[in-house]
Amino acid sequence: MNPFTKSTMWLVFCALVVVLVAGCASPTPAPAPATQAPKPAEPTKAPAVEPTKAPVVQPTTAPAPPPTQAPAAAQPKKGGTVTVGLHQEPDRFWGPITGLTVAQEVGDILNEPLIRIDEKLNYIPALAEQVPTMQNGGISADGLTVTFKLRKDVKWHDGTPFTSKDVKFTYDMIVHPDVPVRGRVGWDQITKVELPDDYTIVFRFKTIDAPFLDRVAIVTILPEAVLGKVTPKELANHEWFKTNKPGLGPFKFVEWKPGNYIAVERNPNYYVKDQPYLDKIVIKIITDANTLTNQLDTGEVDIRFRMLSDQVPAVQKMPNLKLVSTTSTTPWLIWLNNQDPRLADKNVRLALNYGFDRKALTGTVLRGLLTPAYDLIPPTSWAYDDASVLKYDFNPTKAKQLLDEAGWKPGSDGIREKDGKKLSFDLLNIAGEMERVQILSFIQQQWKDIGVNMNLKNVDVATMWGNALPKGTYDMAYSYSGRYADPADITQHFLCPEKKPTTNWGRFCNPKLDDVLLGAQATMDPAKRKELYKQALKITTEDPAYVFIAWRGDHSPINKRLQGYKPATGYLEMWNAAEWWIGN
Repeated sequence: MNPFTKSTMWLVFCALVVVLVAGCASPTPAPAPATQAPKPAEPTKAPAVEPTKAPVVQPTTAPAPPPTQAPAAAQPKKGGTVTVGLHQEPDRFWGPITGLTVAQEVGDILNEPLIRIDEKLNYIPALAEQVPTMQNGGISADGLTVTFKLRKDVKWHDGTPFTSKDVKFTYDMIVHPDVPVRGRVGWDQITKVELPDDYTIVFRFKTIDAPFLDRVAIVTILPEAVLGKVTPKELANHEWFKTNKPGLGPFKFVEWKPGNYIAVERNPNYYVKDQPYLDKIVIKIITDANTLTNQLDTGEVDIRFRMLSDQVPAVQKMPNLKLVSTTSTTPWLIWLNNQDPRLADKNVRLALNYGFDRKALTGTVLRGLLTPAYDLIPPTSWAYDDASVLKYDFNPTKAKQLLDEAGWKPGSDGIREKDGKKLSFDLLNIAGEMERVQILSFIQQQWKDIGVNMNLKNVDVATMWGNALPKGTYDMAYSYSGRYADPADITQHFLCPEKKPTTNWGRFCNPKLDDVLLGAQATMDPAKRKELYKQALKITTEDPAYVFIAWRGDHSPINKRLQGYKPATGYLEMWNAAEWWIGN
């Protein structure tokens, strides 16, 4: 896609969200909307894993039927239960207040956003009748007004009609200062929300917010009738966030046994005719990666998501499974707490980046399945500019020089010291997956060689995402970053904290970078946006806030009886769960 043609200028404005949505596509394939995000190479069937190749996108998990196969054999049918294995347990089921991907995945089969994206990275309608564009009049010529026309046939699980009042209430709660949402960037550019009728909502902006449709697509709607009488300060503690009862999605909440499973059942009144096909989905919480893989082998679990590379060989040998591998726009990284005076020094952060060998790590521990990452904009993005990226080739000599310049001198034990303090950090890692430990042990040893000590601390999900990262009570932490495909998402990771970004867990601040990022977000001109993101890449790699490691490769082992799964090339894996069905 050429981002500089007139026909694609608005595509950039509506660039793809890596969306957290339930699968609710229409019973027949939806027409490609006028708004389509800039996207990487067309999906192709994933080859057998080779030691030097990164996985590529498969558009579908089912092999093409032979010419003699009857078409009826591939038709979806109703009934049955599918068991999903999750390696983490959710906390609450609403995206704006949870930092957990798994929580948003479960919430988005119980509830719905206005729009979503499909496996081809196109926007498609959900609760809205169509995706707003300039062509259909949903977006004004100046980009400052966005209008959604809502479906009139949607009801909450309790039978209450869904209306524009629910959408406005959701927006009001996102921007209310007493509601602990993770960020308000973009939403704070809205000056007015109008409700011409029960099925129309109009957003008016003071400045252009290029990725606004991205933001809309990751937010499921709140029930005004249930939560409208709750004070904003108490809102996030309401029981609804643990159940989404009522929701708008293809499945309804049944039961949550903490540490064990979450059960959901078919919504018989879902607005998409005949969907969902399944009667029930059981989401098992299995934090040990080996146990989860074993249950895939025995058939106790039908599907799992984001399996790490070290278990790919074992899964490929299991005859009851098929493996779908997709590339991701999400990097693995080490978050650095820039409020720590030691990490506030740019030379120290640069030394950490130069101080370990990404290419050796991805080629050995990661089996050549992943490629090194140096920044937050993926090479597949229209906004990426390779010449602007400072790549940290392994250079321990340079790393030591940078630490010397920062005043950190080797102590008697080889670990550097300054002003009586050691250059020693605790690094938090979510326990349960051996590959994580192998990666961090590799980096730990190479950092030790340059005089930096890293103590690996395995913790649970709640400690990292519920406490350490959002509160800044950590030195370093290892995870992948949830993000959209639109490059504007990097504002959430880099804007200065006082601007309330969603996921600047490192408390990084560079005012020059803020100007660049906000400028790129406030224009519809793709050429201007690309030029500004080139500047952003240069700034963020020359003054690194974090230590990026590798672009995540997502592997989904699936029981062959499960049909209809479409890989999430962007983000959440259960985006089309309403289309799943059980075959022979």
